[in-house]
Amino acid sequence: MTQSPQRVVTGIPELDAVLHGGLLRNRIHLIEGRPGTGKTTLGLRYLIEGVASGDTGLYLSLSEAEDELRATAANHGWNLDGVEIVEMLPLPAQPAPQSILLPTESELAELVNRIAERVEQAGAARVVIDSMVEIRLLARDSAHYRRQIIALRERLSGIGATVLLLDDITSDGREYELQSAVHGVISLEYVERSFGAARRRLHVVKMRGGSFQSGWHDYKILPGEILVFPSLIAQEHHRPPQRNDIVSGIETLDELAGGPLVAGSSTMVLGPSGVGKTTLALQYARSAVASGLRVAYFNFDESESTLRSRLVADMGEGPVRDLDTGDADAGNTGNAADPDDRRRFFLRRVNPSRISPGEFIWNVRRMVEDHDVRLVIVDSINSYLDVIRQEKSLLPQMNELFSYLSNMSVSSIIVGAHSQTLDTSKEPDAVSIITDNIISLRYYERDHVVCKALCVLKKRQGPHVHEIRELELTDDGIRIGARVSSHDDDIGVAALGA
Repeated sequence: MTQSPQRVVTGIPELDAVLHGGLLRNRIHLIEGRPGTGKTTLGLRYLIEGVASGDTGLYLSLSEAEDELRATAANHGWNLDGVEIVEMLPLPAQPAPQSILLPTESELAELVNRIAERVEQAGAARVVIDSMVEIRLLARDSAHYRRQIIALRERLSGIGATVLLLDDITSDGREYELQSAVHGVISLEYVERSFGAARRRLHVVKMRGGSFQSGWHDYKILPGEILVFPSLIAQEHHRPPQRNDIVSGIETLDELAGGPLVAGSSTMVLGPSGVGKTTLALQYARSAVASGLRVAYFNFDESESTLRSRLVADMGEGPVRDLDTGDADAGNTGNAADPDDRRRFFLRRVNPSRISPGEFIWNVRRMVEDHDVRLVIVDSINSYLDVIRQEKSLLPQMNELFSYLSNMSVSSIIVGAHSQTLDTSKEPDAVSIITDNIISLRYYERDHVVCKALCVLKKRQGPHVHEIRELELTDDGIRIGARVSSHDDDIGVAALGA
Protein backbone atom coordinates (compact mmCIF):
# COMPACT_ATOMS: atom_id res chain seq x y z
CA MET A 1 0.00 0.00 0.00
CA THR A 2 1.37 3.41 -1.03
CA GLN A 3 1.95 5.73 1.94
CA SER A 4 0.86 9.35 1.77
CA PRO A 5 3.82 11.74 1.59
CA GLN A 6 4.74 13.46 4.84
CA ARG A 7 3.89 17.12 5.21
CA VAL A 8 5.79 20.11 6.59
CA VAL A 9 3.73 22.91 8.12
CA THR A 10 4.46 26.42 6.89
CA GLY A 11 3.59 28.35 10.06
CA ILE A 12 0.49 29.75 8.34
CA PRO A 13 -2.36 27.48 9.51
CA GLU A 14 -4.87 28.46 6.82
CA LEU A 15 -2.26 27.98 4.08
CA ASP A 16 -1.56 24.53 5.50
CA ALA A 17 -5.31 23.87 5.25
CA VAL A 18 -5.24 24.84 1.57
CA LEU A 19 -2.26 22.49 1.15
CA HIS A 20 -4.14 19.70 2.98
CA GLY A 21 -1.58 19.59 5.77
CA GLY A 22 1.42 21.53 4.48
CA LEU A 23 4.24 21.25 1.95
CA LEU A 24 5.52 17.86 0.88
CA ARG A 25 8.57 16.93 2.93
CA ASN A 26 11.97 16.64 1.19
CA ARG A 27 10.60 18.21 -1.98
CA ILE A 28 11.35 21.45 -3.83
CA HIS A 29 8.59 24.05 -3.99
CA LEU A 30 8.39 27.29 -5.93
CA ILE A 31 6.85 30.45 -4.46
CA GLU A 32 6.38 32.88 -7.33
CA GLY A 33 4.89 36.34 -7.62
CA ARG A 34 5.56 39.92 -8.58
CA PRO A 35 7.60 42.13 -6.25
CA GLY A 36 5.53 43.11 -3.21
CA THR A 37 3.42 39.96 -3.00
CA GLY A 38 5.14 38.79 0.19
CA LYS A 39 7.43 35.98 -0.97
CA THR A 40 10.27 36.92 1.38
CA THR A 41 7.85 37.29 4.30
CA LEU A 42 6.40 33.85 3.61
CA GLY A 43 9.88 32.33 3.34
CA LEU A 44 10.97 33.83 6.68
CA ARG A 45 7.76 32.65 8.37
CA TYR A 46 8.40 29.14 7.05
CA LEU A 47 11.91 29.06 8.51
CA ILE A 48 10.83 30.52 11.87
CA GLU A 49 8.18 27.82 12.16
CA GLY A 50 10.89 25.25 11.45
CA VAL A 51 13.04 26.54 14.32
CA ALA A 52 10.02 26.34 16.65
CA SER A 53 9.48 22.70 15.67
CA GLY A 54 13.15 21.76 16.00
CA ASP A 55 14.21 22.01 12.32
CA THR A 56 17.38 23.81 11.27
CA GLY A 57 16.84 26.58 8.74
CA LEU A 58 18.98 28.14 6.00
CA TYR A 59 18.18 31.30 4.04
CA LEU A 60 20.34 31.69 0.92
CA SER A 61 20.02 35.24 -0.38
CA LEU A 62 21.05 36.11 -3.91
CA SER A 63 19.51 39.56 -3.86
CA GLU A 64 19.07 41.04 -0.34
CA ALA A 65 21.69 41.70 2.32
CA GLU A 66 21.40 39.98 5.71
CA ASP A 67 20.64 43.24 7.52
CA GLU A 68 17.74 43.89 5.14
CA LEU A 69 16.27 40.47 5.87
CA ARG A 70 16.63 40.97 9.61
CA ALA A 71 14.95 44.37 9.29
CA THR A 72 12.01 42.71 7.48
CA ALA A 73 11.71 40.16 10.28
CA ALA A 74 11.97 42.90 12.95
CA ASN A 75 9.06 44.77 11.34
CA HIS A 76 6.96 41.69 12.07
CA GLY A 77 8.35 41.23 15.56
CA TRP A 78 10.02 37.97 14.51
CA ASN A 79 13.26 36.59 15.91
CA LEU A 80 15.59 34.94 13.38
CA ASP A 81 17.70 33.18 16.01
CA GLY A 82 18.32 29.65 14.76
CA VAL A 83 18.02 30.67 11.10
CA GLU A 84 21.31 30.83 9.20
CA ILE A 85 21.42 33.60 6.60
CA VAL A 86 24.02 33.36 3.82
CA GLU A 87 24.61 35.96 1.12
CA MET A 88 25.61 34.25 -2.16
CA LEU A 89 26.30 37.29 -4.34
CA PRO A 90 28.42 38.68 -5.79
CA LEU A 91 30.41 35.80 -7.22
CA PRO A 92 34.09 35.87 -6.22
CA ALA A 93 36.35 37.30 -8.87
CA GLN A 94 38.38 34.59 -10.62
CA PRO A 95 40.77 34.64 -13.58
CA ALA A 96 38.87 33.63 -16.68
CA PRO A 97 40.06 30.12 -17.69
CA GLN A 98 40.67 29.15 -21.29
CA SER A 99 37.35 27.61 -22.33
CA ILE A 100 35.08 27.26 -25.31
CA LEU A 101 32.08 27.88 -23.00
CA LEU A 102 30.43 31.28 -22.97
CA PRO A 103 31.15 33.26 -19.77
CA THR A 104 27.50 33.18 -18.68
CA GLU A 105 27.33 29.40 -19.01
CA SER A 106 30.32 28.84 -16.73
CA GLU A 107 29.13 31.49 -14.27
CA LEU A 108 25.69 29.90 -14.00
CA ALA A 109 27.10 26.41 -13.51
CA GLU A 110 29.46 27.76 -10.83
CA LEU A 111 26.63 29.56 -9.00
CA VAL A 112 24.38 26.48 -9.05
CA ASN A 113 27.27 24.39 -7.73
CA ARG A 114 27.96 26.87 -4.91
CA ILE A 115 24.30 26.88 -3.88
CA ALA A 116 24.16 23.09 -3.75
CA GLU A 117 27.43 22.85 -1.82
CA ARG A 118 26.28 25.42 0.73
CA VAL A 119 23.02 23.58 1.35
CA GLU A 120 24.91 20.30 1.71
CA GLN A 121 27.31 21.85 4.23
CA ALA A 122 24.51 23.32 6.33
CA GLY A 123 22.54 20.07 6.51
CA ALA A 124 19.42 22.19 7.10
CA ALA A 125 15.97 20.59 7.10
CA ARG A 126 14.37 23.75 5.70
CA VAL A 127 15.94 25.90 3.01
CA VAL A 128 14.86 29.11 1.28
CA ILE A 129 16.65 30.30 -1.85
CA ASP A 130 15.87 33.92 -2.76
CA SER A 131 15.59 34.63 -5.61
CA MET A 132 15.75 32.54 -8.76
CA VAL A 133 15.62 35.61 -10.97
CA GLU A 134 19.32 36.13 -10.27
CA ILE A 135 20.04 32.67 -11.65
CA ARG A 136 17.88 33.26 -14.70
CA LEU A 137 19.83 36.39 -15.57
CA LEU A 138 22.97 34.29 -16.04
CA ALA A 139 21.30 31.87 -18.45
CA ARG A 140 21.82 32.52 -22.15
CA ASP A 141 18.47 30.91 -23.09
CA SER A 142 15.57 28.95 -21.62
CA ALA A 143 17.08 25.55 -22.45
CA HIS A 144 20.32 26.45 -20.66
CA TYR A 145 18.34 27.71 -17.65
CA ARG A 146 16.20 24.56 -17.48
CA ARG A 147 19.25 22.26 -17.59
CA GLN A 148 20.84 24.05 -14.66
CA ILE A 149 17.59 24.08 -12.67
CA ILE A 150 17.23 20.32 -13.14
CA ALA A 151 20.84 19.87 -12.05
CA LEU A 152 20.14 21.96 -8.93
CA ARG A 153 16.97 19.98 -8.23
CA GLU A 154 18.82 16.68 -8.40
CA ARG A 155 21.52 17.93 -6.02
CA LEU A 156 19.01 19.31 -3.53
CA SER A 157 16.72 16.27 -3.68
CA GLY A 158 19.50 14.07 -2.40
CA ILE A 159 20.14 16.27 0.64
CA GLY A 160 16.82 15.58 2.39
CA ALA A 161 15.74 19.22 2.78
CA THR A 162 12.36 20.79 2.10
CA VAL A 163 13.28 23.71 -0.15
CA LEU A 164 11.42 26.89 -1.11
CA LEU A 165 12.61 28.65 -4.26
CA LEU A 166 11.44 32.28 -4.41
CA ASP A 167 11.01 33.74 -7.88
CA ASP A 168 9.96 37.18 -9.10
CA ILE A 169 7.53 37.39 -11.98
CA THR A 170 8.89 40.37 -13.86
CA SER A 171 7.15 40.03 -17.25
CA ASP A 172 3.89 38.76 -18.69
CA GLY A 173 5.65 36.91 -21.50
CA ARG A 174 7.52 34.55 -19.16
CA GLU A 175 8.18 30.88 -19.73
CA TYR A 176 7.56 28.01 -17.33
CA GLU A 177 10.86 26.12 -17.07
CA LEU A 178 11.03 26.58 -13.30
CA GLN A 179 7.40 25.54 -12.72
CA SER A 180 7.86 22.31 -14.65
CA ALA A 181 11.13 21.42 -12.90
CA VAL A 182 9.93 21.62 -9.26
CA HIS A 183 7.53 19.44 -7.27
CA GLY A 184 5.12 22.15 -6.08
CA VAL A 185 4.18 25.68 -7.14
CA ILE A 186 2.34 28.39 -5.20
CA SER A 187 1.60 31.55 -7.16
CA LEU A 188 1.05 34.89 -5.35
CA GLU A 189 -0.82 37.79 -6.94
CA TYR A 190 -1.05 41.48 -6.08
CA VAL A 191 -4.02 43.32 -7.60
CA GLU A 192 -4.34 47.09 -7.42
CA ARG A 193 -7.89 48.39 -7.16
CA SER A 194 -9.14 51.70 -8.51
CA PHE A 195 -9.70 52.80 -4.91
CA GLY A 196 -8.75 51.36 -1.54
CA ALA A 197 -6.33 48.68 -0.45
CA ALA A 198 -4.72 46.37 -2.98
CA ARG A 199 -5.89 42.78 -2.98
CA ARG A 200 -3.56 39.84 -2.47
CA ARG A 201 -4.52 36.30 -3.45
CA LEU A 202 -2.77 32.99 -4.09
CA HIS A 203 -3.40 29.65 -5.71
CA VAL A 204 -1.60 26.33 -5.73
CA VAL A 205 -0.61 25.60 -9.33
CA LYS A 206 0.56 22.05 -8.64
CA MET A 207 1.67 19.70 -5.88
CA ARG A 208 3.21 16.64 -7.50
CA GLY A 209 2.24 13.56 -5.49
CA GLY A 210 -0.02 15.46 -3.05
CA SER A 211 -3.53 16.88 -2.85
CA PHE A 212 -4.52 20.51 -2.30
CA GLN A 213 -7.51 22.83 -2.53
CA SER A 214 -7.64 24.38 -5.96
CA GLY A 215 -8.82 27.87 -6.79
CA TRP A 216 -7.85 31.35 -5.65
CA HIS A 217 -7.55 32.20 -1.96
CA ASP A 218 -7.29 35.77 -0.66
CA TYR A 219 -4.56 36.55 1.86
CA LYS A 220 -3.42 39.50 3.93
CA ILE A 221 -0.08 40.50 5.42
CA LEU A 222 -0.28 42.11 8.86
CA PRO A 223 2.49 42.91 11.35
CA GLY A 224 3.50 39.57 12.79
CA GLU A 225 1.34 37.30 10.67
CA ILE A 226 0.16 36.24 7.25
CA LEU A 227 -3.57 35.53 7.10
CA VAL A 228 -4.83 33.25 4.34
CA PHE A 229 -8.57 32.97 3.70
CA PRO A 230 -9.30 29.60 2.06
CA SER A 231 -12.06 29.79 -0.52
CA LEU A 232 -15.37 28.42 0.71
CA ILE A 233 -16.55 24.95 -0.32
CA ALA A 234 -20.05 24.66 1.11
CA GLN A 235 -20.37 20.89 0.71
CA GLU A 236 -17.50 20.35 3.15
CA HIS A 237 -19.45 21.92 6.03
CA HIS A 238 -22.51 20.39 7.70
CA ARG A 239 -24.34 20.46 11.01
CA PRO A 240 -27.26 18.31 12.12
CA PRO A 241 -30.47 20.15 11.17
CA GLN A 242 -31.82 22.34 13.96
CA ARG A 243 -35.19 24.04 14.15
CA ASN A 244 -34.08 27.57 14.96
CA ASP A 245 -36.85 29.27 13.02
CA ILE A 246 -36.86 33.05 13.44
CA VAL A 247 -40.01 35.07 13.92
CA SER A 248 -40.12 38.83 13.54
CA GLY A 249 -41.97 39.38 16.80
CA ILE A 250 -44.63 41.34 14.89
CA GLU A 251 -47.74 39.25 14.48
CA THR A 252 -48.97 40.89 11.27
CA LEU A 253 -45.53 40.63 9.62
CA ASP A 254 -45.23 36.94 10.52
CA GLU A 255 -48.72 36.45 9.10
CA LEU A 256 -47.72 38.10 5.82
CA ALA A 257 -44.55 35.97 5.64
CA GLY A 258 -46.51 32.78 6.23
CA GLY A 259 -44.81 32.20 9.56
CA PRO A 260 -41.21 32.42 10.74
CA LEU A 261 -38.08 32.44 8.60
CA VAL A 262 -37.12 28.78 8.41
CA ALA A 263 -33.74 27.85 9.92
CA GLY A 264 -31.08 27.84 7.22
CA SER A 265 -33.14 29.96 4.80
CA SER A 266 -31.96 33.12 3.06
CA THR A 267 -34.07 36.27 2.90
CA MET A 268 -33.55 39.36 0.79
CA VAL A 269 -34.99 42.66 2.00
CA LEU A 270 -35.26 45.03 -0.96
CA GLY A 271 -36.25 48.67 -1.27
CA PRO A 272 -35.05 52.22 -1.89
CA SER A 273 -32.86 54.12 0.54
CA GLY A 274 -34.52 55.19 3.80
CA VAL A 275 -37.61 53.00 3.46
CA GLY A 276 -36.79 50.89 6.54
CA LYS A 277 -34.84 47.88 5.29
CA THR A 278 -32.24 47.98 8.07
CA THR A 279 -34.93 48.54 10.70
CA LEU A 280 -36.80 45.49 9.43
CA ALA A 281 -33.63 43.35 9.47
CA LEU A 282 -32.85 44.50 13.01
CA GLN A 283 -36.38 43.61 14.08
CA TYR A 284 -35.66 39.99 13.17
CA ALA A 285 -32.29 40.30 14.94
CA ARG A 286 -33.92 41.57 18.13
CA SER A 287 -36.45 38.73 18.07
CA ALA A 288 -33.69 36.15 17.52
CA VAL A 289 -31.61 37.54 20.41
CA ALA A 290 -34.69 37.52 22.67
CA SER A 291 -35.25 33.83 21.85
CA GLY A 292 -31.67 32.98 22.89
CA LEU A 293 -30.01 32.87 19.46
CA ARG A 294 -26.79 34.64 18.48
CA VAL A 295 -26.76 37.16 15.65
CA ALA A 296 -23.90 38.57 13.55
CA TYR A 297 -24.56 41.87 11.82
CA PHE A 298 -22.12 42.89 9.05
CA ASN A 299 -22.58 46.52 8.08
CA PHE A 300 -20.85 48.06 5.06
CA ASP A 301 -22.52 51.44 4.99
CA GLU A 302 -22.63 53.25 8.33
CA SER A 303 -20.13 54.36 10.98
CA GLU A 304 -20.04 52.57 14.33
CA SER A 305 -21.42 55.60 16.21
CA THR A 306 -24.39 55.83 13.84
CA LEU A 307 -24.97 52.11 14.14
CA ARG A 308 -24.88 52.23 17.91
CA SER A 309 -27.49 55.00 18.05
CA ARG A 310 -29.73 53.07 15.66
CA LEU A 311 -29.26 49.85 17.57
CA VAL A 312 -30.34 51.51 20.79
CA ALA A 313 -33.47 52.76 19.03
CA ASP A 314 -34.23 49.46 17.27
CA MET A 315 -33.01 46.89 19.80
CA GLY A 316 -32.97 48.67 23.15
CA GLU A 317 -30.17 49.26 25.64
CA GLY A 318 -29.84 45.60 26.68
CA PRO A 319 -28.32 44.04 23.55
CA VAL A 320 -26.17 47.12 22.89
CA ARG A 321 -24.70 47.38 26.38
CA ASP A 322 -22.66 44.18 25.98
CA LEU A 323 -22.25 44.56 22.25
CA ASP A 324 -19.20 42.87 20.72
CA THR A 325 -17.88 45.22 18.04
CA GLY A 326 -14.94 45.11 15.69
CA ASP A 327 -13.72 45.90 12.19
CA ALA A 328 -14.04 42.79 10.05
CA ASP A 329 -11.38 44.11 7.66
CA ALA A 330 -8.87 44.64 10.50
CA GLY A 331 -8.38 40.95 11.12
CA ASN A 332 -10.78 41.10 14.10
CA THR A 333 -12.92 37.98 14.03
CA GLY A 334 -13.45 37.77 17.77
CA ASN A 335 -12.34 35.12 20.19
CA ALA A 336 -13.58 31.55 20.17
CA ALA A 337 -16.94 31.09 21.81
CA ASP A 338 -16.78 30.84 25.59
CA PRO A 339 -19.50 28.85 27.41
CA ASP A 340 -19.79 31.75 29.89
CA ASP A 341 -19.96 34.37 27.15
CA ARG A 342 -23.50 35.73 27.21
CA ARG A 343 -23.16 38.12 24.30
CA ARG A 344 -25.67 37.34 21.59
CA PHE A 345 -25.31 40.24 19.16
CA PHE A 346 -22.05 40.76 17.24
CA LEU A 347 -21.57 43.89 15.19
CA ARG A 348 -18.92 43.93 12.48
CA ARG A 349 -18.26 47.19 10.64
CA VAL A 350 -16.88 46.36 7.18
CA ASN A 351 -14.97 48.88 5.06
CA PRO A 352 -15.58 47.78 1.45
CA SER A 353 -12.43 49.56 0.24
CA ARG A 354 -10.18 47.61 2.65
CA ILE A 355 -11.49 44.05 2.56
CA SER A 356 -11.39 41.20 0.04
CA PRO A 357 -14.26 38.79 -0.72
CA GLY A 358 -12.34 35.89 0.81
CA GLU A 359 -11.70 37.79 4.03
CA PHE A 360 -15.36 38.77 4.36
CA ILE A 361 -16.59 35.19 3.93
CA TRP A 362 -13.90 34.02 6.39
CA ASN A 363 -15.27 36.51 8.94
CA VAL A 364 -18.75 35.08 8.43
CA ARG A 365 -17.38 31.57 8.95
CA ARG A 366 -15.66 32.57 12.17
CA MET A 367 -18.90 33.99 13.52
CA VAL A 368 -20.74 30.78 12.66
CA GLU A 369 -18.09 28.27 13.72
CA ASP A 370 -16.51 30.07 16.68
CA HIS A 371 -19.50 31.90 18.15
CA ASP A 372 -22.38 29.60 17.14
CA VAL A 373 -24.20 32.44 15.39
CA ARG A 374 -27.61 31.42 14.02
CA LEU A 375 -28.56 34.55 12.06
CA VAL A 376 -26.25 36.48 9.72
CA ILE A 377 -27.28 39.90 8.40
CA VAL A 378 -25.42 41.61 5.52
CA ASP A 379 -26.23 45.30 5.11
CA SER A 380 -25.98 46.09 2.30
CA ILE A 381 -25.36 43.82 -0.67
CA ASN A 382 -24.86 46.93 -2.84
CA SER A 383 -21.69 47.82 -0.95
CA TYR A 384 -20.52 44.19 -0.89
CA LEU A 385 -20.85 44.23 -4.67
CA ASP A 386 -18.21 46.97 -4.71
CA VAL A 387 -15.83 44.54 -2.96
CA ILE A 388 -16.07 41.94 -5.73
CA ARG A 389 -17.07 44.05 -8.73
CA GLN A 390 -13.82 43.30 -10.54
CA GLU A 391 -14.52 39.57 -10.35
CA LYS A 392 -18.05 39.79 -11.74
CA SER A 393 -18.92 36.75 -9.62
CA LEU A 394 -21.52 38.00 -7.15
CA LEU A 395 -24.04 35.21 -7.77
CA PRO A 396 -21.60 32.24 -7.53
CA GLN A 397 -20.06 33.62 -4.32
CA MET A 398 -23.39 34.39 -2.68
CA ASN A 399 -24.81 31.02 -3.75
CA GLU A 400 -21.85 29.27 -2.10
CA LEU A 401 -22.31 31.38 1.05
CA PHE A 402 -26.05 30.68 1.21
CA SER A 403 -25.41 26.94 0.74
CA TYR A 404 -22.82 26.98 3.53
CA LEU A 405 -25.14 28.81 5.92
CA SER A 406 -28.00 26.46 5.06
CA ASN A 407 -25.79 23.42 5.71
CA MET A 408 -24.90 24.93 9.10
CA SER A 409 -28.58 25.64 9.95
CA VAL A 410 -27.89 29.40 9.93
CA SER A 411 -30.43 31.86 8.56
CA SER A 412 -29.37 34.93 6.61
CA ILE A 413 -30.90 38.29 5.79
CA ILE A 414 -29.44 40.28 2.90
CA VAL A 415 -30.35 43.96 2.63
CA GLY A 416 -30.36 45.45 -0.87
CA ALA A 417 -31.25 48.88 -2.19
CA HIS A 418 -32.98 49.55 -5.48
CA SER A 419 -35.02 52.50 -6.67
CA GLN A 420 -36.98 51.04 -9.57
CA THR A 421 -38.77 47.84 -10.48
CA LEU A 422 -36.87 44.73 -9.44
CA ASP A 423 -34.61 43.73 -12.34
CA THR A 424 -33.11 40.28 -11.82
CA SER A 425 -30.92 40.66 -14.91
CA LYS A 426 -28.77 43.16 -13.02
CA GLU A 427 -26.81 43.03 -9.78
CA PRO A 428 -27.53 43.22 -6.93
CA ASP A 429 -31.21 42.45 -7.69
CA ALA A 430 -30.04 39.20 -9.30
CA VAL A 431 -29.25 37.85 -5.82
CA SER A 432 -33.01 37.61 -5.22
CA ILE A 433 -33.09 34.68 -7.67
CA ILE A 434 -31.08 32.47 -5.31
CA THR A 435 -32.62 33.59 -2.01
CA ASP A 436 -35.45 31.63 -0.43
CA ASN A 437 -37.53 34.65 0.57
CA ILE A 438 -38.02 38.20 -0.71
CA ILE A 439 -39.52 41.03 1.34
CA SER A 440 -40.02 44.20 -0.70
CA LEU A 441 -40.44 47.72 0.69
CA ARG A 442 -41.16 50.95 -1.18
CA TYR A 443 -42.64 54.44 -1.09
CA TYR A 444 -45.96 55.58 -2.46
CA GLU A 445 -47.95 58.81 -2.35
CA ARG A 446 -51.36 59.28 -0.71
CA ASP A 447 -52.99 62.68 -0.53
CA HIS A 448 -49.64 64.36 -1.17
CA VAL A 449 -48.02 62.47 1.71
CA VAL A 450 -45.13 60.04 1.21
CA CYS A 451 -46.06 56.66 2.68
CA LYS A 452 -44.37 53.27 2.90
CA ALA A 453 -45.57 49.81 1.98
CA LEU A 454 -44.41 46.22 2.39
CA CYS A 455 -45.16 42.91 0.72
CA VAL A 456 -43.70 39.41 0.65
CA LEU A 457 -42.83 38.46 -2.93
CA LYS A 458 -41.46 34.96 -2.37
CA LYS A 459 -41.24 32.22 0.23
CA ARG A 460 -39.94 28.87 -0.93
CA GLN A 461 -40.66 26.89 2.24
CA GLY A 462 -44.40 27.52 2.26
CA PRO A 463 -47.32 29.80 1.36
CA HIS A 464 -47.42 33.47 2.22
CA VAL A 465 -49.92 36.35 1.99
CA HIS A 466 -49.74 38.31 -1.27
CA GLU A 467 -51.22 41.54 0.02
CA ILE A 468 -49.46 44.91 -0.10
CA ARG A 469 -49.70 46.37 3.38
CA GLU A 470 -48.99 49.76 4.89
CA LEU A 471 -45.65 50.04 6.68
CA GLU A 472 -45.08 52.53 9.45
CA LEU A 473 -41.89 53.11 11.47
CA THR A 474 -42.87 54.51 14.87
CA ASP A 475 -41.09 55.23 18.14
CA ASP A 476 -42.48 51.93 19.38
CA GLY A 477 -41.15 49.99 16.41
CA ILE A 478 -42.58 48.65 13.17
CA ARG A 479 -46.30 48.66 12.53
CA ILE A 480 -47.90 46.76 9.64
CA GLY A 481 -51.18 48.43 8.72
CA ALA A 482 -54.10 47.82 6.42
CA ARG A 483 -54.06 46.62 2.86
CA VAL A 484 -53.08 49.39 0.46
CA SER A 485 -55.97 50.57 -1.70
CA SER A 486 -55.75 50.34 -5.46
CA HIS A 487 -56.63 54.04 -5.58
CA ASP A 488 -53.32 55.04 -3.98
CA ASP A 489 -50.84 56.70 -6.31
CA ASP A 490 -47.93 54.81 -7.84
CA ILE A 491 -48.50 51.58 -6.02
CA GLY A 492 -48.82 48.00 -7.16
CA VAL A 493 -47.09 44.67 -7.26
CA ALA A 494 -45.08 45.67 -10.29
CA ALA A 495 -43.83 48.80 -8.56
CA LEU A 496 -42.92 46.79 -5.48
CA GLY A 497 -40.64 44.62 -7.54
CA ALA A 498 -42.64 41.55 -8.59
